[in-house]
Amino acid sequence: MIVTTSLEPSAETVQHAEELSESFRLPLIERRDYSLHELRKKYAQNEILIVSSAGARLEAEGKKPFFFHPNTAAFRIKRLERGDTDTMLAVCQIQPGDQVLDATMGLGADAIILAYGVGAKGRVIGIESERIIGLLVEDGLRHWSTDSAALHDAMQRVEVRVANHFDVLKSMPADSIDVIYFDPMFEETVQSSVGIAGIREWANNHALKEETIAEALRVARRRVVLKEGKAGGLYRQFGFTPYRTRGKQVVYSYKEKGGGE
Repeated sequence: MIVTTSLEPSAETVQHAEELSESFRLPLIERRDYSLHELRKKYAQNEILIVSSAGARLEAEGKKPFFFHPNTAAFRIKRLERGDTDTMLAVCQIQPGDQVLDATMGLGADAIILAYGVGAKGRVIGIESERIIGLLVEDGLRHWSTDSAALHDAMQRVEVRVANHFDVLKSMPADSIDVIYFDPMFEETVQSSVGIAGIREWANNHALKEETIAEALRVARRRVVLKEGKAGGLYRQFGFTPYRTRGKQVVYSYKEKGGGE
């Protein structure tokens, strides 16, 4: 993989590319007037990280481009600002000042909403196992341009960790996080959503394991929450309680600390 810029980049774009080159530990190639095809041929690299005024995107022949965007978080925050409710925040029982761990961050839309819910005194940690996704999302959270102060502030509050969620949970003390959230929805949601289609070919779609849920229940102070498609059966497999399933495309379920409902 190499890093380059758009054609005729601004000084800010060049600086951004330099930062990403350092973060990814990848060579930064001056774009000049080369096409992407010419760069691939010249440097024998299929994957190219391109930085422009719109942000960074990863392109590879045979794959959809991958780039950060807040996806559903933007309109969900608008609804919350109007006084509407958000189902995920409700099932997670999010309160201002909470500490929350999003164990399957992906593009980070849910982590952003969680960060909005916990407020300035709260904390949201987003775990992403795939380094490319994690670093690009972390970069996007810092650089995405928006007129919404609420969206901007929520994005700034998400802490990204590139790691395996089981390893992170194992390293944490018992009862140290208020809510732990899982969204392993790659088989259904990613296929059906245009907004997150680009992540599928880069993502980790391994199934959740019993030992991961056990660690989450050890670390959580209040509850562990699971999100899946309506055809999924993980909540049955793990003994979670479904939350408002009738007529929904998405099923949220939860398990309280100690296994109660």
